[in-house]
This record gives sequence, structure tokens and C-alpha cells, in this order.
Amino acid sequence: MVNCKNCGAPLTLNDAFCPYCGTPNPEAQEHLKKLQQLDAQFENASREVATEVKKSKKGYGILLILVMLLVANLVVFILHFASYDIADRIIAGKMSEAEIKAKLDEFLDASEYIEMDLFMDKFSLSYRDYEDYSKISYLAGYQNRMIEYMTQYLYGTENYGDPLVRTCQAVLDYEEEYVSLMKRENSEKALYHMDKINTEVNGFLKSYLKLTDEDIAGIKDMSESSLLILVNERLSHED
Repeated sequence: MVNCKNCGAPLTLNDAFCPYCGTPNPEAQEHLKKLQQLDAQFENASREVATEVKKSKKGYGILLILVMLLVANLVVFILHFASYDIADRIIAGKMSEAEIKAKLDEFLDASEYIEMDLFMDKFSLSYRDYEDYSKISYLAGYQNRMIEYMTQYLYGTENYGDPLVRTCQAVLDYEEEYVSLMKRENSEKALYHMDKINTEVNGFLKSYLKLTDEDIAGIKDMSESSLLILVNERLSHED
């Protein structure tokens, strides 16, 4: 909630101009500008997906990665556009902790872990107030980075560094966090959802890094270089 700089009337992000004196509301106009930018980014992502799918020779596996990234872009757009009333309420302190947790539970019930991570990050929901959700969100964040970096590797879209190295780093970071959380976690709810994320991650490692169950079981004891060598070896056998 902001106030008109001319007459002091209360304004929201819906009010591009003050309804009382007509003075422009710069916060609302900046918000609209960001929404338009997000809309353009989403349209560009949609076109890129269509183009890459047509060019792809790697089959439906890559299509799945691209679709997941497109969905993530859509979620970001929705959180900025359709749900900005939630943002206003959170920022203004008008949405209770119980209401926020109910929203987070919606994500969990639908197994939308990456979407929940984006939601928590957007509104800077604190670990102290949302501890169980934050643990799940951390793991989903690593999962999202694996998908992002692997897509960069497959299509050569990263302008700096080696996407495969970054993918392996994300895998090791995820594994360290997962092992640590599982050792000290006693919430059945958190354990259940972390286990579901781990199943999804293991599926990713098998499908895209070509790792076996035995490889995955030994990741926790691997260095970054040894994992990278193993992944390169597995991928080279697929060419």
C-alpha cells in the first residue's frame, strides 16, 4: 500500500493514477512495466521451445526439460500477474501466517515443489516462520538449477563457464543438503515431500546424466571432478 504523492490518498498497484486527484502512481506504472516485460519474456520462451523442439534430434527427453522450464517461466509470470493481490497482502501484513501456509500447502498437495520455491523466494518468506516449507524449498531450488544447467548444456545457451560443470555442482550441493536434512528431520510431512523430490532428482540423474542406481548411491562420496568425469563418460557412450 502506498499513498498519493499529491493528495496523500491510499493507492494500490491497481491504481495507475490517483482516483481522487489524477496524479500518476509511479509504483503502479513500474509494476505494469515489469508485467509487460515478463509477458514478453514468456512469449520469447514459448517461441524458443517451439523452435528447439523442431530442431531437436534428442527426442522427447529434451522436450520434457524444455516444457518444465517453460512451466517455470509461466509460474513466475502468474506469480507476478495473477497473484499480485497476494503480494500486496503479504507485503502489507494483511495476509496471516495461516493463509500463507495454506497457499504453500496447495503447492505441496500438487507436488509443485519448484513453484513453491519460486513463491517463497519472491516474497522472501523467512526460514524461521516457515521452517518445514523452507527445507523442501531448498531441495527444489537445487533441482531447478540442475534442469536449468542441463538445458544450457544440451543447447549451448550458456555464455560463460561450463554448464555440465555447473550441473554437477548443483547435483553435489543437492546431495549434501538432502543427506543433512534427512539426518536431522523429524517432521513426517517434510520427510515425505523431500523423499518425493529425491525420487524426481534420481529420475533426472538417470535420464539426463545417464547415471545408474549404483552411481547415484555413491555420489555423496564423490568430488566434483570425479562426478564430472563419470558423467562425461556416461554421456559419451550415448553419442
